[in-house]
Parts: sequence; structure tokens; C-alpha cells
Amino acid sequence: MTRELILNVDDTDSGRYIKTRILRQGGYEVVEARTGVEALEKARHHKPDLVLLDVKLPDVSGHEVCRVLKRSAAGLLVLQISASFVAPGDRAIGLDSGADAYLSQPVEPSELLATVRALLRLKRAERAAHESNELYRVIVESAVDYAIITSDLEGYVKTWSDGAQLVLGWTADSMVGQPIDRLFLDEDVARHVPALERATATHDGRTTAERWLQRSDGRQIWASATVVPLRAAMNGVKGFIHIVRDRTSEKAEQDAMQRSNEVLEREVSVRTRALTDANARLRQQIEERERAEQALRQVQKLEAIGQLTGGIAHDFNNMLTVVLGSAEALRKALPDGATVQQRRADLIMQAAAQAAALTHRLLAFSRPQPHDPKPANLNAQIGGVLDMLRRTIGESVDIVTELEAGLPPVTVDANQLENAILNLAVNARDAMSGNGTLTIRTFSTAGAFVSLVIADTGTGMSPEVAAHAFEPFFTTKRAGEGTGLGLAQVMSFVQQSGAMIHVDSTPGAGTAIEMRFPALGATATEAGTAGDQPASEFRGAGRRALVVEDQQGVREFVADALGRLGFEVATVGDADAALRFVEHATAIDLLMTDIGLPGRLDGWQLASVVNKRLPATKVVFMTGYATTPANANGIGAGRVLLMKPFTQAALETRLVRLFGT
Repeated sequence: MTRELILNVDDTDSGRYIKTRILRQGGYEVVEARTGVEALEKARHHKPDLVLLDVKLPDVSGHEVCRVLKRSAAGLLVLQISASFVAPGDRAIGLDSGADAYLSQPVEPSELLATVRALLRLKRAERAAHESNELYRVIVESAVDYAIITSDLEGYVKTWSDGAQLVLGWTADSMVGQPIDRLFLDEDVARHVPALERATATHDGRTTAERWLQRSDGRQIWASATVVPLRAAMNGVKGFIHIVRDRTSEKAEQDAMQRSNEVLEREVSVRTRALTDANARLRQQIEERERAEQALRQVQKLEAIGQLTGGIAHDFNNMLTVVLGSAEALRKALPDGATVQQRRADLIMQAAAQAAALTHRLLAFSRPQPHDPKPANLNAQIGGVLDMLRRTIGESVDIVTELEAGLPPVTVDANQLENAILNLAVNARDAMSGNGTLTIRTFSTAGAFVSLVIADTGTGMSPEVAAHAFEPFFTTKRAGEGTGLGLAQVMSFVQQSGAMIHVDSTPGAGTAIEMRFPALGATATEAGTAGDQPASEFRGAGRRALVVEDQQGVREFVADALGRLGFEVATVGDADAALRFVEHATAIDLLMTDIGLPGRLDGWQLASVVNKRLPATKVVFMTGYATTPANANGIGAGRVLLMKPFTQAALETRLVRLFGT
């Protein structure tokens, strides 16, 4: 920032030196002159901000120098200083010559600096005011698109810009001194709108509005107007600035657009109603298509899983058959005192049985499975599975049974029923977080149905969750805590049994799942037997058996089991070899065949050919996974199904069913 310049005029060296030193210490730049002529020349050349002028000079009077300086530069500040003329009249003469202030020597340094600062501060303020006024004038004169008007507190016009004349038509001469109400419509004046605008601007600092205004030619214009108060000293309001812009053409465009929009909206409303109806129909069609696609995806998923699991189930169950059968044979061959070996054999059998149950669970949801239904009493089945339930779900869950006495028998696959009960019990335990009460209840309905209910005191399910509970892979458990297959297996079992299932669940109040089976007549027999325990010891001495199995280990296990029962056993690896054997055989008492065989015939077809040649031959179908449902192949008299893996006890049960003891 440039320092302010002071011209120090004094003919005495000592006086000039002292004043120059004081001024420079005060932060000012100083040039010096000894005479009046020299002062005028340096003032013209340096253009100082202030002249410190001694009244008594050797050539020209200080008063005359002051007059010349003021004539050449009216804004130049002159501070006269004198040591000889100190009377009041002398000061008056100095001030009359144009001086801005007058000091007497000797002067105190602080007084000199204070006087200089005051004069320069005044000059800066005057310059700023001048610049501001000049800027305002330029803005107002150049703003020809706006009407810029000032008024007093009562609303009388004080200034009228050129833009105001262009926008509103009136000249400055015709409007200055007139009330600004002249611009407003009569109805707005009647409602005191101009006064209200000024009051609002005073209170809020400004007000802006759009309204119709009156031109001098009587034409109305749509204008946006802003009113801003003019502040006076002491924060008072001395008047207002009114800024008005003509927006008539914009208003016309907006009105035209609004009329067009109204027409368009009416048309859109009509079209929208038609489109809404069409969309409703389309949504319905989309929802129907989505349901169909979802069902198709589910079928495809199940088919893919079925193909995957079916491809490995047969071979896996063949291996388990060898493991389970061999472990059972070893267990029976161990002496009574071999406790450790007996325990190990038991562990092998348990692991094989668990692996078989897992395989059957994976297969159960993908497609209907061959099952071995027979008359059973639900109470007896439940009694046989209670110990396993207690070991499975833990001691922290109380198991309560409410079993109705005298239930009619039902037709179920005992193994699949046990699996269903186990799956429902495990789900109930998880819903109770391992603590609560599990209730198993049975009852009959008018002798037509027998119901088995598994109820818990867990968290329950919402209707949305319950609707998907039996879908394969659906689970509400965290990752790694459930496969989503347990309830799907239960549903598969219920459907294959010709039964119904019902879910009663309330969030926070637990869940009850009811399986409702058709009841058999009171004459049904063997309804209380559970599991695969033979009714009596089977003897096959004197009977001939043909074993058809492509897996060598399974073939040897079955042949060994039949041999221990007294059969004369022949074994072959495929259907073609079996047919060649049958052609030369006079009698075969038992045909044990795998359903899935290599070559042109499967087990079902082989049995049909053998029975045509030897009608008295009994048939045991073995399968780890049958692709054709059992009820489509005429299993009945003389034919039974045996699921792999199986124990010798299960084999004996089927043989007793075919031959008796």
C-alpha cells in the first residue's frame, strides 16, 4: 500500500526539519519546500495528499500560496501553521484563504500528527463517498432494462432513472415529487399494497413481489419489483429503493404454457386412465408369468439336483451296503468278550447308517422315492424313536408325549416316518435355541384320519416364512447352520404317504406341525411292529437264489448273507448273464436283483422276464436310488423292495414277508 505524501513548506531549516522528522516517524512520506514558488512547483509535480504550509514565507504569503493551491486542486488538503500570527483573526484569515485547519507554533508532535491523521481520514472518507456516488450514478444510468426509483418514507418519488422512463413511460420531471402509488392498479392501492410493501421492507430488510403495474400510456405490464430500505445515520430508514423489471413477455409465455399444460394434462389424464388399466392387466400377466417361471426354475433346480445326487447315490449306497453288511457280519462273528472290537463294529455300523440317512435325505426332496409302506401304529413308532430323539436334541429340551390310546393303524414307511419326526424335532429345538418344551401328540378324527403333531415353544414363524418353510433350500438359519432340506424331506414323505400337512405358527408363540394320515380299518394287521426286525428266524435251506448285481462287493455281501440263511446261491453281474442262467434253470426260488443294471434291461424288466419263465420265483428289488417309482412296477404279491444300504436283519424281514419262516 502506497504511503500518503505530505509537502512540508517552511523557510527555516530547524522548523522544517522538526516537522519533517515528526511526520516521517508517523509513517508518512515527506517532500520539502523553502519558498512559496518552490511549494507551488513541487505541489504540481508530486501531487501531495496534504500541504503543511508556513504562513510567513520569504517570497509569497502563505495565504496566497493556499489560494493558488486550492484553485489548482480543490481536493488538496492545506494545514497552515504560524508562529507570529496567533490571534483569532489570524486564524480566520488563514481559513478564509482555503486552509482546512490552522495550528500555532510551537506545536506538540502528537497534536501535529493527530491533526494530520484527522484531515487525511476526512479526505479518504470524502473520496470513498465520491466514488460510491459515482458508481451508483453509472449503475443507475446504465440499467436501461430496469426501473430504479428512490422514494422517501411516505412513498414520494425522489429520483427517477432513465430505465424507469423506458419501462414505465413517465419522465423524471413528471414523476419526481409524485406518490409512487401512481404506478399501482386501483385495487392494489385500495388494499394499501404500496404502504404494506414499504413496511415489510423496513421490517425484513427487503421485499420482492410480482404484480401488474400501470404505465403512463394506460397499458398494464407484469413486473417483478424489489423494495429495499435506504439506511440513514443511527440505523434509521430515510427512504426506499424500488427496482422494477418488465416481465410481461415472460408472463405471456408462462400463461400460454399453462394453458397448453392444462390441455395436455386433460389429455394425459384420459390416456393415463387407459394406461393404468392396461398396466394392471400387464402386471397381472407378469405376475402369472413370474409365478410360472419361478415354478419352472424350482423344477429345473430340483431336476438338476436330482440328476446330480441320483448319479452318485447308487454307487455311494452300494459302498455303504458293503460297509454296513460287512460290519454287521464282523459284529456277529466276534466273541462275547471282545468288547472293544464290538464297540468299533457298532461305530462303523452307526456311521454307515448316518451316511445312508444323509443320502436318502438329499434324494427325498428331488423326486418321489420308492418306499416300503406297511400298516403301523403311530404310538408304537413314536415309542421306538423317543430314545434317539432325547440323545439328538439334548437334555435341555423337555419332551412331552400326549398319545391317544386305541389309534387305528396307518400305512407308512417306518424309516421315513422316523426321519420325518427327527427332522421336525431338530427344527423345533433350533427354534427354541436349545431350551423349551417339545410336545408330541397323536389323535384320531372320526376314525378317518390319524394325526401326529410336533409342537414347540420357540420363536414361531410369520405367515410369509411359513408359506416357504417346506421349499427345498429355504432356511431362516444362519449360514452353515442348516441345509434347507429337512422340511422338504418331510413334505416328500407326507405326499408319498397320501397324507396332509398343516402348520400353525405365531411369532413369539411357537409352532405346531400336524401330519394327518388316512386311517386303515380295524382289521389291519402288524400295525404295531417298528423297524426291520424279522418276526421269526428265517431258514432258507433247500431254496435256490440268483443274485444279480453289477457291483462285486455288494454281490459278494448278498451272496454271503443268503448263504448264511441256507440258500444255494448263484451270482451274475448283469441282466444278460441272468437270462442265460434262467434259460437252463428248472427252478429259482428267489431272484435278488439291483434295479440299476448295465446293459439293455434294468431290474424291473429282468424280473418281468424271469417271472414269465418261472412264475413262482419271488423277487427282492435292491436299489440305492430308483428312477422309477415303486408303485408303477407292480410291487405286491411275490415282490418286495429293499433300499440300500441294508442289514441282514432287513433282508430277513423281506424274506419272511415273501416266504414266511
